[in-house]
Amino acid sequence: MKIRTHTFNGRKYQIDIKDSIDGVCDQYNTNRCLLICADLSKRNGLITAIHEALHAESWVKDEDTVDRVSKEIGTFLWRLGYRHL
Repeated sequence: MKIRTHTFNGRKYQIDIKDSIDGVCDQYNTNRCLLICADLSKRNGLITAIHEALHAESWVKDEDTVDRVSKEIGTFLWRLGYRHL
């Protein structure tokens, strides 16, 4: 079942997953959207999903921190065997 929405930090986001190489999290539009443009069956897709979720959860952290943390968590989860089926 494909997820269509998710709430981060009390704010509901529309979730859209596309085949591409990047992601976007829009915090300014009243119709919040988290776009994941990555193959979720690959490690990069997992990292991208975490990266955009971190943005949705908190816009306080700078891009370098979000990038580092998403790679560390994504790599950790990948090593534990987490995959999108």
